[in-house]
Amino acid sequence: MKETGKERFILTKAYEVAYALFRLAAQMPEKDFAEPLRASGTAMLAAAAAEDYAAAGRSLRVTECLVKFGGDVGLIGTQNVEVMAREIYALDAAIAERKTVARTDEVNVAEIFSKPEVVERPAEVAHSAEPAIEPASMPMHQSSNDSAIRQSAILARIRQSGNCRMKDIQEMLPDTSERTIRYDLQTLVEQNLIKRIGNAGPLVFYRASHVEQASEMG
Repeated sequence: MKETGKERFILTKAYEVAYALFRLAAQMPEKDFAEPLRASGTAMLAAAAAEDYAAAGRSLRVTECLVKFGGDVGLIGTQNVEVMAREIYALDAAIAERKTVARTDEVNVAEIFSKPEVVERPAEVAHSAEPAIEPASMPMHQSSNDSAIRQSAILARIRQSGNCRMKDIQEMLPDTSERTIRYDLQTLVEQNLIKRIGNAGPLVFYRASHVEQASEMG
C-alpha cells in the first residue's frame, strides 16, 4: 500500500518521540525507570513502522504515563516534560485520525454488488432528499470527533511554532482539504484559542491566544 502523508507524519513523529525518550533515559541514574522508558518508546516506534496504530496508541499511553511520573518524582525536568507532553499529544491526535480513516476506507463493499437499474425517483422522494446538501458550517464527510482530533493537532502545532501560516498546517495535514483546514482554523478563532493576524493572502498567520495576550501586555 502506498504510504500517505499522514503515515509519514506519524512515523517521523514516532521516531522523534522514541529518540527523545532514549536521550532522557541515557541521563537517568535510576536504571529501573530508564529501561521501561526505552522499552515503551521502542514498542511505540515498532508499531508505528508496522502501521499497527492500535498498538502504537497503547504504547503511547504507557509512554505518556511514564513521562508524567518521571516529572513528578524529579527524574525528568519540567521543561522536558512539557515538550514531551506536547509532542505525544500531537502524535496521539494523528494516530487517532489515521485509525478513523483506516476503518472507513479500508474496504469498498460497493464493488461487490452488481449495478442496479437506474430508476427515476418520485418527485416527493427527490424533494425529501434535498436537506442532504452539504451544510455551510461544516465540510461533508466529517464527524465532530474527527474535527476535534484535527483541531487539537492544529492548536498544538500553532502553540509549538508561535506563528503558523496556512501552508504550515497543510504540510502537517496533507490529506486534509484546504476548505476543511480553514473551517478548523475559524472554529479555533471563534473559540478564542487562536488569533488570526493579517487581512488576506499569504501574509496571514495564526497565533495562540495566550501568545497574543502576552505580547500585548509586554
